[in-house]
Amino acid sequence: MDKSAYDFELEKIKKLIKERGARRVGLQLPDGLKTVATDIAAEISKETGAEVIISGNSCYGACDIDEKLERIVDVLFHFGHTENSFRESVYKPLFRKESVAKETSKSIYEIPKKVFFIELRSGVDIKPAVEKAVAEIKGDTVGLVATVQHVHTLKEAEIVLASFGKKAVIGKSRLKYDGQVLGCDFSSAMVPCDEILFIGSGSFHPAGLALYTGKRVIATDPFTTQISIYEAEELRKKRYLVIERALDTKSCGIIIGMKSGQFNLDEAVALRRKAIEKGLNAYLIAMDEIKEEKLLGFKVDAFVNTACPRVAEDFVHFEKPVLSINEFEVVLGERSWEDIF
Repeated sequence: MDKSAYDFELEKIKKLIKERGARRVGLQLPDGLKTVATDIAAEISKETGAEVIISGNSCYGACDIDEKLERIVDVLFHFGHTENSFRESVYKPLFRKESVAKETSKSIYEIPKKVFFIELRSGVDIKPAVEKAVAEIKGDTVGLVATVQHVHTLKEAEIVLASFGKKAVIGKSRLKYDGQVLGCDFSSAMVPCDEILFIGSGSFHPAGLALYTGKRVIATDPFTTQISIYEAEELRKKRYLVIERALDTKSCGIIIGMKSGQFNLDEAVALRRKAIEKGLNAYLIAMDEIKEEKLLGFKVDAFVNTACPRVAEDFVHFEKPVLSINEFEVVLGERSWEDIF
């Protein structure tokens, strides 16, 4: 990983550490950026004298703060995501229906007192990637979205699309920035359009966009200019097959995510009661991360995920079905197949 590909805002970080007199500093980076973690730690330690501890745990989103590390450091820098004001305190649900106040003047900010979010804005030129994507766009109107690393380039992308006769729509968002998407929040993509253009890397976000909006998604990677296409119906078929596998379920494990931003105890308890009313044996299972090896030992027919709403889609190849809350309600006969997404 080329550290210059993103703005790590190290000067601001070092200044903040000195201003706060922090002696012990935590760093939390996504897996794809852990290759530069030691370089960042060395620079911070050398210039501030602080002891730096790198998190070896997951870093999937703002909902995934390393809280154990947070407890033993003076400040924790969480890289690659925006702060989310839904995270009010430990073990509170992350996602609610209220809108989020916009804050565009700062890229380092505090939530809560010890955690600072570094957005990792990219300076890569997105014009070649957008120009290449135009050839794949079939409609006249495009919903334009990006991860936080590229969300500041959306207006430039809109101009590029206009030069090819394509109208771009940048939707309002519950997140910090309009046009920004998370793997679990596609509110900015819910706009009137023929299809969606996603600017960013990886398949996680565009697959979720296609699945939940029902629109064809063209994904363009600014770093490689590689284009990928995601068709909603193909992705939905995979989920329908998982539901079908679970229709004869006699027992289920309802998973409670123990990460503060994914903790949804009330929902899990309510689902267990519904399952019992329908004649199923249902059990509550608490865990930090949902991995197949952790599930294999439980004697149940299927699992229900109440943690990260995007997690179930990644587990289509698990030996036992892992369902979302909506999908489980189909199994219980409380929701129609057509009403899942």
